[in-house]
Amino acid sequence: MNLQIELPACKSIVIRELIIHFISTGKILPVEKESCNDVKVTAQALETINCDMASHGKAVVDVQDCGAAFRFLLPILAGTPGDWILTGTARLLQRPIEELVTLLQQGSAQITQKEKGLHIIGRRLHLEEITIDCSRTSQYASALLMAAPLLGLKKLHITPDDVRSSGYIDMTRHVIETHKTHSNASLREGDWDAALFWYAYALLNKRTVVLENLTLDSIQSDKIVATWFETLGVKSMPNGENVIITPTPQLSKPKITVDVANHPDTVPVMAVLAALLPADITFRHTRNLQYKESDRIQHLAEQLRNFADIEVGDDHLRVAGRPDSRDRMAGCCFRTWHDHRLAMAFLLAVSPENLDDIDCLKKSYPNLLELIVDN
Repeated sequence: MNLQIELPACKSIVIRELIIHFISTGKILPVEKESCNDVKVTAQALETINCDMASHGKAVVDVQDCGAAFRFLLPILAGTPGDWILTGTARLLQRPIEELVTLLQQGSAQITQKEKGLHIIGRRLHLEEITIDCSRTSQYASALLMAAPLLGLKKLHITPDDVRSSGYIDMTRHVIETHKTHSNASLREGDWDAALFWYAYALLNKRTVVLENLTLDSIQSDKIVATWFETLGVKSMPNGENVIITPTPQLSKPKITVDVANHPDTVPVMAVLAALLPADITFRHTRNLQYKESDRIQHLAEQLRNFADIEVGDDHLRVAGRPDSRDRMAGCCFRTWHDHRLAMAFLLAVSPENLDDIDCLKKSYPNLLELIVDN
């Protein structure tokens, strides 16, 4: 019997829709009860901003561990009259934001670094034409594009030319343009990074899976996993608003190289899959993974060394699983460093009890554990 999976909505799309709608209308779109934490945190932050715009008080905007909200809301607060503190978890405050702060300060924004976040005295800005260095994260560009009406921004130059995760900038532009022409339209669709887990699950367990609310013609760049899995042994077939994935006969220990410059969130699941299958997978352009919720390359390499041949370079990772890796991993315990992507990846290998933190899954895939237990 086929496994039917209702995927969570893509949080990257939903967060952009929330922010763009708020900037253009002053209203906050409703958030579904089953939404992931990142979406709920963003919506709550917008509620705080909305309330304190009216009261003109000093407001603390706490985005917890949501990196997207941290960067996306900074230029919005800088361009919104008010006295703001933008804060979050200790790990979040260590993640890259300096380039965006400096650029806004150069445009006369009043932003001061404090021990527990950023103190911002918001006011209307006139930046018109600026250049942003997105070497460490493409979210800088997305933040500025969404906040453009508050910044007086007419032209944004993005460097370098080959920005990593540029697909997310394209997504931002797409959502902005869609909202301009169809203000009530919703682009919400199933999340391809959640779908990736089920691609790996289908291959490992030889099961056909129906992924609901998913399209192969998605605005999410991580739809590329469908192409990767054709080589690894999973066929993808569109079926109305769903995608049916079916395992096919595979090569013994397939060997592939994937460029993850635009797909960094795929690495944890793909790396653990390489150990389990086993497969030999080389990931190119991995450097920026050190800036995520944890240093993902370091933590993956440390925990997979006992089960796979690991090669870590300045900008690449190779994981080559061994024939007995799956059996040996099954009884082990793994650390997640409170990183939802690592937790999702290691759940391919072990039961939830074998992870030190499963609550972190609420960040992007709240009902994954329920689905695993049920199936």
